[in-house]
Amino acid sequence: MLASVVGVAAVVLATSQPALAATSVNLPLSSWAYLDSQSPKTKFVNPAVAPPVGTLLDDANKAHTYRSYFTYDLTQLTGTVVHNSYLYTYEDTVTDCSTATTIELWRTAPVKTSTTWNNPPAELDKLISVNRGQGAWYCPGYLGIDMVSTLNAALARHEKSITIEYRITAAQEADPRAGRTFQQPTLSSTSNHPPTVTELRLESPTRPCGTVDKPSPAAASTLFKATVNDPDEGDSPSILYAIWPVDQPDQRREFSSYNYGTDLSQYADGALLAWQAQARDYYDAGPWSKVCYLVMDKTAPANPPAVASKLYPEGTTPGGGTGLKGKFRLDAGGDLDVVGFVWRDSSGYSGQVKARQPGGTAVLEYTPKRDRFEELTISSVDAVGNRGPEKRYRFNIADTAPSAQIEMGGVGLPSTLTLTARKPETTAFGYQIKGGAETRVPAVDGGATGQLTFTATGEVEVVVSSYVKNKLIGQDTLRVYVTDAPGVESAEFNFDTDQIAGKTGSFTLTPRNSDVVAYEYVLGGVAQTVQAAADKTAVVPWTATAGWHNMIVWSVRADGEKSMETSHQFNVIDPVPHLYSQTLQHLDRIDGVGLPVEFYVDSRLPDVTGFAYRFDGGPEVTIDGRGSSAEFTVTPTHIGDNTLIVQALLADGTRSPEKTFTWQPFEAPVVTTDPANGGAEGQPMTLTFRSVLPDTKEFRYSLDYSEYQTVAARPDGTATVSFTPQSGGGWFSARVAGVAQDGTTSPERAMTVPVRDTRVSVWSEFSDWRPSGGIGVPGDFSFSTSWTPEVVEYRYRLNDGPELTVPMGDSWNTLVTVVPDRNGLNMLTVQGRTEGGRLSPITEYPFQVGTAPYVFSAEYPQSTPGGGVGLEGRFEFSGGTAGITSFEYTIGGVPGTVEANAEGRASITWTPTEATGTYLVVKGRKADGSTTDEVWYFVVVKSD
Repeated sequence: MLASVVGVAAVVLATSQPALAATSVNLPLSSWAYLDSQSPKTKFVNPAVAPPVGTLLDDANKAHTYRSYFTYDLTQLTGTVVHNSYLYTYEDTVTDCSTATTIELWRTAPVKTSTTWNNPPAELDKLISVNRGQGAWYCPGYLGIDMVSTLNAALARHEKSITIEYRITAAQEADPRAGRTFQQPTLSSTSNHPPTVTELRLESPTRPCGTVDKPSPAAASTLFKATVNDPDEGDSPSILYAIWPVDQPDQRREFSSYNYGTDLSQYADGALLAWQAQARDYYDAGPWSKVCYLVMDKTAPANPPAVASKLYPEGTTPGGGTGLKGKFRLDAGGDLDVVGFVWRDSSGYSGQVKARQPGGTAVLEYTPKRDRFEELTISSVDAVGNRGPEKRYRFNIADTAPSAQIEMGGVGLPSTLTLTARKPETTAFGYQIKGGAETRVPAVDGGATGQLTFTATGEVEVVVSSYVKNKLIGQDTLRVYVTDAPGVESAEFNFDTDQIAGKTGSFTLTPRNSDVVAYEYVLGGVAQTVQAAADKTAVVPWTATAGWHNMIVWSVRADGEKSMETSHQFNVIDPVPHLYSQTLQHLDRIDGVGLPVEFYVDSRLPDVTGFAYRFDGGPEVTIDGRGSSAEFTVTPTHIGDNTLIVQALLADGTRSPEKTFTWQPFEAPVVTTDPANGGAEGQPMTLTFRSVLPDTKEFRYSLDYSEYQTVAARPDGTATVSFTPQSGGGWFSARVAGVAQDGTTSPERAMTVPVRDTRVSVWSEFSDWRPSGGIGVPGDFSFSTSWTPEVVEYRYRLNDGPELTVPMGDSWNTLVTVVPDRNGLNMLTVQGRTEGGRLSPITEYPFQVGTAPYVFSAEYPQSTPGGGVGLEGRFEFSGGTAGITSFEYTIGGVPGTVEANAEGRASITWTPTEATGTYLVVKGRKADGSTTDEVWYFVVVKSD
């Protein structure tokens, strides 16, 4: 049963798509044969019968005992590793499915010419014994075996084939009930060639693998390279490298080599190292390569190279010319470690040249691509790429290349090239499409023109040259983008001119292709076609419409193909003013009868001096139009159509056409609040509903998402409700609709009303997490509240002291000074009071008070210029904490001590000798020797 289950999986694996580049095949059956006990001196090769196994009775009831042998060709597996392999078949007939039978599969010696029943192939390895019979549901059934280890062992023995024997175990082989026939078995295989390393080298620069007697030099950062051979198409093998000191093989380490090099800095200069590589694909790791050797070279050339050029001398004197190749002689000065030179210019171009011999010279050929100054940075390099100090060779290039402009004709049409000499001695110019023949034209008064014909669209390089007689003095390469997009010109409608709607003009379309029969264009969202005239041009008349326009034009060839497109953009002014109202744009409408509506008006007409408007048939109102725009407000007085008519006023006394705007004010009730600026936490407020529709009997409303309620309307169409917001610092919602006598309902107005926080906010440098100051040290506290303008004063108390009041200041913050009377935690409480006597909730502000003394000076106030050079100042120390017996201080870098009196006070005098700023640092000392916090008092001495 186990063999059957395994075999079913084998069928699936053998026929599924192979992963990556492994090869899955069914191995060729070279031949098969069976032996018959009734024919003991012969064998039967490739007969057209189902392979027999065990004892079967013939038609004469004579017993024949059979063994079947199958030989498979393994040559296509040579050099591979087998990863999946199954030998499987199906029983064709079974004499008695109820008979317990053991089937054996053996690897045997090959079937030879001399093979017979009396001389069978030697049985070498029993591969499997399978028990069958006793009425199994799968009889006749499947028989399969995993062959991975068997095939890999055969390949390891370099065998070209394998022979498998099918037989019944010896004890049952003569029993006719156990006899059976099979289908020819299939041997599947999924195999992979392990990749191998065929070449090893060091790169940048390239060096050989190296031998122990002649190791290749290597720098502290070295790039290792190996060539990999993998017969499996589609594989992308990786390479693993190993390196170790030759005399310390136990320090072998493995790594991957990346394009930026491998760090070998841990090895000493001159160390001899061995290295090798191994290739790996998805399935297998190949063998390790031969061993290579390198020697560490961490010493770079000591000196920069000498650099010289006749055409481009070092310094500020202009030499050569733009585009002229110069030769630069590089000299290693006899340093035999130098084998070449690396260079780069200021534009990022770089390269390397090889020295003629170690320590010798080389010639760098370099063509400047610009005029003015250029800088070449050059270093000597040794065999491993170590670079020596840099030589910066700065030189000036004469501006000799001609300036050139190309007026694009297109494809197949001549383009005009205008050339201008930068050197007065220029006698001729040359030009050519790069790779083509040069055209030479004489310079006349320092200039010349020529013509080029481009054959296709795209980027083309054009080389332009300056000559003095036949001597090239300058050259430049232009990158020209060739387009066959048609030309579009209009005197009236262009990017630089804004016309006014209604203006009549035209567009002239010109070809940039030698084969043009028509033009297609899109203008104002409409696609049209116009035929080309005999000269391949076309004229499109047009009457301007207001707005920004983007005219797209294509030329059309005779075969119907279109050119690249041209975009022609321009603006046309709308003479009618533009009118906009943000008030009317809200999703939840906020306008209504009696509510002002703000409008913004602007005009793009030239010389606008102002605007005139009439609202709903009323008198004309004129407003100033500075900057060609203005803002104004109108208030509708009735429902239904309200009409606003606006004109721009022009400097010449004329007016623009009228802009008419009509809208219907929102018919929902209008809501006003008392206080007008919104509610306040815990404070009652009133909302007044005013209907804009006649015959309103009641209002249906919801406040702060509560259930809808109704309130009767007064005869004047109004009603009032009261509401007390319970939380501040946010908003509450109001929704209201009017209900008429006949039950019809107006639209619902949805609005939010701000709710102000009635609590007082307190800010101070004193906090509850960091002690500040000390007893008697004044501290500033700032009070603020959103409950304005109701709050007129603040009431506050420090700890259990008396209640004090301070009026609300003119600014948003009101500042008070508090003098703490205890160390540690202090509590400041504050409330706001309205003119009507209402008090806000109490705000508690805890803060920590330290032990720093209080310092005061009338002559030199804290951080304020005072006194002067030679003017004595008195500094008084007090407070901080109880029990202070003395004060220790430092002023101007000079320390001192002063005894405190019975009240814990003391003073010192100090006379500055220069106008500067300095710190007075003071701390108190108590009788037990402990000290208070320090106070830093900044003294600023006036300079006059």
